[in-house]
Amino acid sequence: METYKTLLKEEVEAFRKRGHEFLNGTLTRAEFKGLSGGMGSYAQKETGKFMIRLRTPSGIVSREHFGLILDYAQKYDLDKIHLTTRQAVQLHDLDIDSVCDIMKDAIDHDLFTRGGGGNFPRNVSLSPMAGVDAEEAFDVTPYARQVGDYFLFNAPGYKLPRKLKVAFSSSAADMGCATVNDVGFVGIVHEGKPMFRLWLAGGMGGQPALGIPYDEMVAPGEVLYYVEAMIRLFMAEGDYKNKARARTRFIPRRMGEDAFMACYKKHLENVKKECRFDGIEPFVWRENIEPVSTAPKNGLILPQKQDGEYTVVLHPLCGQLMLEDGRKIQKFLAAIPNAEIRLSMDEELYVRNLSESEAEALLEAMKGRMMTSPIQMSVSCVGTPTCQVGINQSQKLCQAVAEAAAAADLDEERLPRLYISGCPNCCARHPVAALGFSGRKVKVDGVMRDAFDCFIGGNTGVDTSRLGEKVGAVLAERIPEMIVDMGRMLTKEKKDYSDALTDGSAKELIKKYCQA
Repeated sequence: METYKTLLKEEVEAFRKRGHEFLNGTLTRAEFKGLSGGMGSYAQKETGKFMIRLRTPSGIVSREHFGLILDYAQKYDLDKIHLTTRQAVQLHDLDIDSVCDIMKDAIDHDLFTRGGGGNFPRNVSLSPMAGVDAEEAFDVTPYARQVGDYFLFNAPGYKLPRKLKVAFSSSAADMGCATVNDVGFVGIVHEGKPMFRLWLAGGMGGQPALGIPYDEMVAPGEVLYYVEAMIRLFMAEGDYKNKARARTRFIPRRMGEDAFMACYKKHLENVKKECRFDGIEPFVWRENIEPVSTAPKNGLILPQKQDGEYTVVLHPLCGQLMLEDGRKIQKFLAAIPNAEIRLSMDEELYVRNLSESEAEALLEAMKGRMMTSPIQMSVSCVGTPTCQVGINQSQKLCQAVAEAAAAADLDEERLPRLYISGCPNCCARHPVAALGFSGRKVKVDGVMRDAFDCFIGGNTGVDTSRLGEKVGAVLAERIPEMIVDMGRMLTKEKKDYSDALTDGSAKELIKKYCQA
């Protein structure tokens, strides 16, 4: 491990040198991006500013790492940290030397950035309730960690066509989004045994796709064989020339699903012949099959399957956790030894293993600082002006919608959570959202204006995942008004957004706001 850390630190110093070459103009933005992604860093649109992505593994944040990340923010005069939709943490507005200094220090604390971007496997996503969910077959956490460690130690040697994403979910709710990833595992009980269902070649971005269900169950101890088989297939069949089509979802479109599956099984056969991976025995919670903790009245307090224990959901506006709020959470948890933090794919902190009184006290302590209704808890990528490939200001829209809904005095519980991406890259997973937005430009009276394509009816869940329907483009400035109009309609007719999707009234209202 120490040898590996030394190698990573050497890479950091080489990266520091290239970063200065980029600033001096001897390295183009495109050339630098090709180098920086694999290091877990990107140049922002603003000249001289950079971001760093700390790979909190599968959203599991130890107390040490939580404090360390807050310390970095404080040391480098940042007032907030961004919780990402891939269960990682990003720090923005840094100079290149600060980025490299954080990288090296984080390595010493077993917190890594390597492979956080570029043509590498991303952070392995995981249901934030894994291990405490009363609906799960078994705790899938060890398998997500196993795959994440495998990716980390192999990162320097990967030569993939583009990024690859693996996901684990612990129940049919699919909170890890396994059914829409390149490789997705969902824990189930099959013929009395803990097993995984598997989905392949799903993904977001341009021309998104749902994962293709695999026709066999996967034994928990064999997870790495199935992951390595997809890596080999991707390297053998992926498109190294056309970046727009260099994702696994395009391979079955080219080959046909049957040929793709046959190809995958051939790679799997070879992997099993050539490799020997250590398996992990599943831990099955046998004491209870129903939650023994009663459900509190507050929907942000979730009962766990462990007797008398609860999870609290904390959602900072737009996924931006202010430093002062992070410190408050850190101080609160200092007196609760068993509490732990996991990040969700919806830019939230799940604070687990609390008593009911502790859960209520934490929510009270964060009152007014965290979002509480679905519309306030909308998900937004970073967008412009930070993201170099962003088109529109997704964070600005997210904030404007929350403010407009609050000012209109609506029954906010009837409105849905929005998923807002600043461009078609789907960082906020808008194609599988009940109400999603993707940034674009439209011409109005000869002038280019900020707008968002609107998607409705998407969903993620075992055997229920579906891509949403694109209704049309709405000017960014009109979306808050549209959401308020939606809220008033739902309140007047005493129905929820899901009802409005079913009867068509949601689509009808949205179309009134779409550009011709």
